[in-house]
Amino acid sequence: MTQPAPYPTSVTFPLSGDGASPKRKYSPSPTIDACIADAYRRQRQGDRRAVKLTSAKLGWPPHAVSKRASELGLVRIKERAWSPDEERIIFRFGHLPYSGIQRKLSQAGFARSRAAIAVKATRLRIKSNLEGYSATSLAAAFGVDSHKVLGWMGRGLLEGSRRGTRRRPEQGGDTWWIPRDQVKRFIMRCPEEIDLARVEKFWFLDLITDGKICR
Repeated sequence: MTQPAPYPTSVTFPLSGDGASPKRKYSPSPTIDACIADAYRRQRQGDRRAVKLTSAKLGWPPHAVSKRASELGLVRIKERAWSPDEERIIFRFGHLPYSGIQRKLSQAGFARSRAAIAVKATRLRIKSNLEGYSATSLAAAFGVDSHKVLGWMGRGLLEGSRRGTRRRPEQGGDTWWIPRDQVKRFIMRCPEEIDLARVEKFWFLDLITDGKICR
């Protein structure tokens, strides 16, 4: 008699309550993520069975593979058209990192993913038109305190200039302006200063690829 194949190690069966039926949970791992990424790469190259075969290989149902691919940013989900009010918000707060724009949209009653905001900002050329950042907005993008950014500038690692505003000392004084090309130069020259786990992912990829990642 043929023995049934063992369940994949990534599948667990936690119980919820007495007598409750087990609920299957599919837990990703770096190896599984790599398999899913490779499947979607092959699918883009014309292999229509790549995802289905990977689903069978992993022992995951197609919907679980698709969900994980979405979480990894491997597939694009068609979102509803942007309203004029949403576009006004993204133009007004385009100087903020994508997480900041997302919060402003949320406060106005709109729900958008950071990926969708990144794509829209790129199509509207919002970030390229700004061509730079304040110390505060750059700190938010890097996931650090603004004093960290000022420290990089003080050590000569990052170049910026005063904006020439009339802010009084009690208001924090004149603000800094850091050109986009100087931020990219800083990233390439001082990668050890950056914690990639804390940066704004889509902003970072948009910057270092000159917007190609979101097109």
